[in-house]
Amino acid sequence: MMKEPQGRSELVGALLAAEFADAGIDIEAMRRVYLGAHDEWAQALETTGVFGLRALAEITKSWAADPRLLRDALLADADELTRRRCHAAWTSFETRPIAAVGG
Repeated sequence: MMKEPQGRSELVGALLAAEFADAGIDIEAMRRVYLGAHDEWAQALETTGVFGLRALAEITKSWAADPRLLRDALLADADELTRRRCHAAWTSFETRPIAAVGG
């Protein structure tokens, strides 16, 4: 499993939590993360201007290798109920096949 540096993962979590706080993180978002559809979150990080192209490439590569890194970043500031719902959904994705994004 590829691991992000600790400081970077915390920064990614803070930036993504701030970006998506109003929209909320739901089961469909978790499904997209699980299936590897990470473009919306990569673009959100890119628009912050905090990371250079190399760092963005490393971050998205780590997400591709282990989507749980993105999941955890999105849930960094989530309330306990949201976190539990999303983890339960994730577990269900692992135990039964799910349709591909858009399918």
